[in-house]
Amino acid sequence: MKSLKVLSCVVLFSLNFILTSSFIKPGDDKKKKKEIEDPSELYSMGEIKAMSADSIPYGTYVALSKEIINRKENKITLKSISIDQKGETTEYNYTMNITDPTFTIMADDSSYTGTGKLHGAAWKWSSWSYVINTKNPVGKIDAYNYVSMVGLVVNKAFYGADGKLTVRYKERYKYITKEQFEILYLQVLKCSTK
Repeated sequence: MKSLKVLSCVVLFSLNFILTSSFIKPGDDKKKKKEIEDPSELYSMGEIKAMSADSIPYGTYVALSKEIINRKENKITLKSISIDQKGETTEYNYTMNITDPTFTIMADDSSYTGTGKLHGAAWKWSSWSYVINTKNPVGKIDAYNYVSMVGLVVNKAFYGADGKLTVRYKERYKYITKEQFEILYLQVLKCSTK
C-alpha cells in the first residue's frame, strides 16, 4: 500500500510538471539568455613581435584595437593603432565583409585587400586564416588567427614582391574594457604628436 501511495505521488508530480512546463515559453525563466547586442564592440591590447625569416628579432610593438561587430550587416570594422619602441605609431582601419565561411578584407585607405576563411560556428569562430595583398610595400601576408585560453593568437608571415619570406610576426592579444581602450588610445595619440 505504501509503495502504491509513493507511486501515485510520483505520477501526480510528473503529470503536474509536464502540464506546467508545457505552458512555459522558452526564455521565460530567470536564466533568460541576454539578447546579443548588434552591433557590438570588442576591445583588445596586444604585443607584436617582429622577426626575420631566420628568427632574428626586429622589435616589439604594442597594439590597441577596437572592433565593431555588425551581425545584421555581416560586417566587422576594425581600428587598430600600433606603437613601436621609439613611440612612433601606425594606424590601421579596415572592414571585413562576412559571407560565412569566407570573408574579404579592405583597408579604408585601399592600401591592402585580402580574403580569408572562418572556422567554427557563425559569429563564434575559433580560428580564421587569410591572405592580404599589400601595395606599400608590395607583397602579401599569410596569417592564421585563433582564440586560445589566454586570448587571441595571431601568426603572420610577410612575403615581398619576389615571393621571399622577409618578416614574421607573432602577436598575442587580451581583451580590455572600452574605458581602458579609450584612456590608452588618447595617451598614445598625445605621445605620438610630441
